[in-house]
Amino acid sequence: MDANQLAKLKRTLKAQQKVAIHDLSENREIITVERSADELDQTGRSTEREFAILGLSRRSELLRNIQAALGRIDDGTFGKCVDCEEVIGQNRLSAVPWTPLCIRCQEAADRSGTTNSEPPYQLDINAA
Repeated sequence: MDANQLAKLKRTLKAQQKVAIHDLSENREIITVERSADELDQTGRSTEREFAILGLSRRSELLRNIQAALGRIDDGTFGKCVDCEEVIGQNRLSAVPWTPLCIRCQEAADRSGTTNSEPPYQLDINAA
């Protein structure tokens, strides 16, 4: 990977990091517990809170993955699979710049049911 491609991916990761941090700070107020005399209101708020917590969890995971990718850029290991040390394809890095795994290792991890390094909502992030 040449220096221009690496710089572009680093800018992309930094931008996504900024968005993830903003989303995390903005969504925290949703999880505050409010009491209501109306049981239906309480149930609705509880459901909203659960979705907000799930979203915060996913954003936190994304932020950790982005920070890890930035660390790999700094230490010179970005673009190599952390499992097999093969080069990760340019198309994969363009689509999921925070990924630590090549497609083959990611598929193997998905089949074995091990923890996925790539959040399941990646398409949501890339669509934004």
